[in-house]
Amino acid sequence: MRNILIALFMIIGLAGCANPYVNKYAKADNWVGLAYYDVELGRKARTSENLDELGATTQQAQEDYLAAYKEHVSVYCDPKNAVRAGILGKPYNAVCIDETARGWEYKQNWLQGLEANSF
Repeated sequence: MRNILIALFMIIGLAGCANPYVNKYAKADNWVGLAYYDVELGRKARTSENLDELGATTQQAQEDYLAAYKEHVSVYCDPKNAVRAGILGKPYNAVCIDETARGWEYKQNWLQGLEANSF
């Protein structure tokens, strides 16, 4: 019984650990901001089910998110920006490296930036 209560409290506690930035964007209905945030963290685009859970229940809200996501991938994941990301110590970005045609170039530039940051 004690283990069940501990597990229950852990589940309840973890439910409250949702990312505060995601919650901020969702509460403000800022789906463009959420898309930018996701790209910069290297997170794949959210599914319609996930967007529904966050409150983007209209087709327009979901289209806004997806359009902003695709646009920001093309800008943020430009290999020219990768050196700066590396210098700033940004972590591996799976979206830019694994999901784009020039991901290999982004990765090389990012690694150069990380190396420059280590001096």
